[in-house]
Amino acid sequence: MKRRVIPISALASLGYCERYLYLTRVLGAKPAPTGAMRTGVRQHSVSRALDPARRYLKEEIPALGEKLRSESSTLELPREVLRVAFAHEGYLFRGRVDKLVKRRGEVTVMEEKFVARSYGRLKRSHEYQLSGYCHALKEGKAGYAFGRNTLWFDRNVFANLKVNYMVIERHRETREVLFASPPISYSKRKFLPVLERLVGILDGEVEPVRSRGAKCRVCSLAEACARTRG
Repeated sequence: MKRRVIPISALASLGYCERYLYLTRVLGAKPAPTGAMRTGVRQHSVSRALDPARRYLKEEIPALGEKLRSESSTLELPREVLRVAFAHEGYLFRGRVDKLVKRRGEVTVMEEKFVARSYGRLKRSHEYQLSGYCHALKEGKAGYAFGRNTLWFDRNVFANLKVNYMVIERHRETREVLFASPPISYSKRKFLPVLERLVGILDGEVEPVRSRGAKCRVCSLAEACARTRG
């Protein structure tokens, strides 16, 4: 049976609003793109263009797996070249990591977010999404994307390495860094209940919690949400 493909970013929707996840992933609602979304896409393109990381030549790519596995190597992959995926309960979760930095025996998954203002803390939606990327590194597979091709590394390439995650929030227009979380260690024990919650909602076995407050007033799916509430 073919697995249903779900982006790892769906975990961010779970952390932001379970009803939003339900509407988009189960009922197929299409949220209207907002100005903030368009700005975020544009700024991510700028980040790729400004990326100082060395662009690995095609002939160097086969050695990357060994460099990542080594506990003594230090390297920084170019932005958005690391593809990750993992399977769980009939679903295939996949995504592309913003940035991966390796310092000897540790790797850090970094995510760049563009916001109007920062609350100076790691949001639950960010934590869920980044934990999903880390879970893929430890339990799934990862590969280096170049053009239309991907070199998939051995499944144990990150087995002996400590995996962390962090978020950098930048202003949507100025790109000024507003907040950078400290690196946080990935915890499989903490992540698996989150993953089970996500699968439960996708399978229609768990009733999604209804959000309240300001996020509902600005949500592009507010009307659809109201129509489908019991």
